[in-house]
Amino acid sequence: MSHDQYAVWATMEAHPGKENEARAFLREAARRLGSEPGTTNFYAMEIGDGKFAIFNLFVDEAALQAHVGGQVAKWVQASQPDLFVKPYEITRTQILTTKQAELEEAELAG
Repeated sequence: MSHDQYAVWATMEAHPGKENEARAFLREAARRLGSEPGTTNFYAMEIGDGKFAIFNLFVDEAALQAHVGGQVAKWVQASQPDLFVKPYEITRTQILTTKQAELEEAELAG
């Protein structure tokens, strides 16, 4: 059984008038994350009034650390001040379980 073990949730607020640029930035971030095999999923969301959120999933702690120290993260940090009001509010989490993991475990117990 293998599933994503770690996640990062981050929220950000675009500078007024920069909402379209923020959307384009998040789409580009998703494209660039294709170079990170340990980053299994990336979700970008618009949560209203110029506010956005991202949710990244990682296979393990090493993948999370590779992401944090990688080229995409450096590009994000460099772009952040021009697009967003303040630094991202980031929460790192460890995933306890997923629907897929529970289904796989039930199949094995079978």
